[in-house]
Amino acid sequence: MALELKQTQKLSPVLTQQLQQAIKLLQLSKLELTEAIEQEMKENPILEITEEAGENSVQEAAKETEDKEDIADWLERFSPSEDYTPREDRGELPDYENSIRKTYNLRDHVRWQVGLSDFDSEERLTAEWIIENIDDNGYLVCTLEEISKDSGFGLEPIERVLKKVQKLEPSGVGARDLKECILLQYEASGEKDPIFEHIVASYFNYFQNNNIKAIAKATGYPLELVKKVLDKFKHFDPKPGRNFGDEFTSYIVPDVYVVKTEEGFEVFLNDDDVPELKLNRYYINLYADKKVGGETRRYIKNKVRQAEWFIKSIQQRQRTLYLVAKSIVRFQDEFFEKGLRSLKPLILKDVAQDVGVHESTVSRITTSKYMSTPHGVYELKFFFPTSISKSEGEALSTNVVMDFIAEMVKNEDKRKPLTDDEIASVLRQRQNVRIARRTIAKYRDILNIRSSRERALLD
Repeated sequence: MALELKQTQKLSPVLTQQLQQAIKLLQLSKLELTEAIEQEMKENPILEITEEAGENSVQEAAKETEDKEDIADWLERFSPSEDYTPREDRGELPDYENSIRKTYNLRDHVRWQVGLSDFDSEERLTAEWIIENIDDNGYLVCTLEEISKDSGFGLEPIERVLKKVQKLEPSGVGARDLKECILLQYEASGEKDPIFEHIVASYFNYFQNNNIKAIAKATGYPLELVKKVLDKFKHFDPKPGRNFGDEFTSYIVPDVYVVKTEEGFEVFLNDDDVPELKLNRYYINLYADKKVGGETRRYIKNKVRQAEWFIKSIQQRQRTLYLVAKSIVRFQDEFFEKGLRSLKPLILKDVAQDVGVHESTVSRITTSKYMSTPHGVYELKFFFPTSISKSEGEALSTNVVMDFIAEMVKNEDKRKPLTDDEIASVLRQRQNVRIARRTIAKYRDILNIRSSRERALLD
């Protein structure tokens, strides 16, 4: 649904509320979608499950309603440019119900937002160096001078990109110390409190030590006012990244299947557990009865319109998911043929333009969705890796670089494991990839690979 904020402001309150519902449906997982349908059916008696096509039911029922705003046509203006037709005869699909995946961490979350935001190609590379040096609490753990030395980028562009990264979620991410972390969260709140700003900027040490009497004495502010500022301070999170805890495993069911056929790779939605809906004939006939009037008629009319929108929104979600999945397969065709080493850097904008929707729509529809491929089950976010520059040739995706690291460790001399510096050196020599030792260490952590010293002890 390619819709800018300024466009939503022109819509009626009812349409705005319904549009928000449609947008919410986009980002729901399959399980959450099923729960949302069940909840909507409880609240709207017009809806019921059918074995026939839901869209035909909506169109048929619409003929019997009066004075109806053409919501379906309005929604269609924000639809992808290609129709999705569910395919019943899709044959035997792979059974990945016992597939295991890992949650993505804080750095993945920030990296994902960079892909959605207005970072140009050079800024994305700079942001990658910054992100890989953010710890699990959300703090930047090295100086900008160190990043500049390792990456070859100048201090000024690194500082500029850091400020952009610090505007991402969670608020406070990328801070270099607690003071900056608190000020970033305060800025993100949109509040303007000169007294708070004065105390945090000039008396932060007193603030940290909870010494409100010293602050009151130094500033001349009343003690009660300083206490209120301290209470506000306590509402901010000193460790904004901690909500992204350690990775854990869970079982998943793919939302999309990609299967190789004689005609190439085909995309199928796993919509077996998503019920198709129609409008209840009893209520439609009741509404068409001229004898029914007053509150009853208005109630039915309102519920019919809500039901039409809900059904159309689900169909829109499924169609968008299908088209985005097809686009991913087109862009990452070499991955589906050859595997991980052929995964290419990809940004949301490319897929959005290919499908004919806004980048935010691609972001939402790829949230909490998984694709079954000939090489395993992957989160849709996986197909939008950032890139690492090479001295020559096309950039490599971070996933590919991690795969190289995993292979090197697997094939190393167990009596003399490769250090992070040695891995970085091999990547420079064999793949023309310029990468810092700290980044190698970060990738090792993601891959659950121990340090060279620990690997030597385990041998």
